[in-house]
Amino acid sequence: MATPVKGMSSRAVQAERTRQQILETAQRLFTDLGYEATSLQMIADEMGLTKAAVYYHFRAKSEILHAALQPGVRRLEALLDEAVAIRGRRARTEFLVNAFVEFLVQNRPYTVLVGKEPASKMDAESVALRRRALTLLFGDNPTGAERLAFRASLLLPASLSELADLSDQELREALHTVAMHILRVPSR
Repeated sequence: MATPVKGMSSRAVQAERTRQQILETAQRLFTDLGYEATSLQMIADEMGLTKAAVYYHFRAKSEILHAALQPGVRRLEALLDEAVAIRGRRARTEFLVNAFVEFLVQNRPYTVLVGKEPASKMDAESVALRRRALTLLFGDNPTGAERLAFRASLLLPASLSELADLSDQELREALHTVAMHILRVPSR
């Protein structure tokens, strides 16, 4: 939750709290029901608000989704920033796969949500993030096979709901093994 700024009025603080509660409620409903199946009215009803109150904070459902995904996007950007300094394809790939796997494990509900949504919902920021990751993994001119492998690795979050029975460690190991195999990184 965002920290209220010193000097904010109590009304502004309450508005920020309500905005955060809308985000949390929407994220839970998006995860449970899917983005398309969740309406603004459902979010409002869940919170005991009017639909107009939700519209006051967010102009559209897509704006709620975008705001809910921002913390994850920022974390992934930071991981890519760290990966730039790593020399050697294998070391960089290991770092990125380990970081991506850890992100998926720590954020299962978030990643299930992202995995369920079609790529057509991606904004320019997400597209740029994916392009940057592809370049870090395979350079400026990835082959068709490398681009396909990268896209295939991005489908892993869509499988997380089917792996709910795995412990975090089992999920971590399975994701790491499959991602490294998809990205064609030979085992040591």
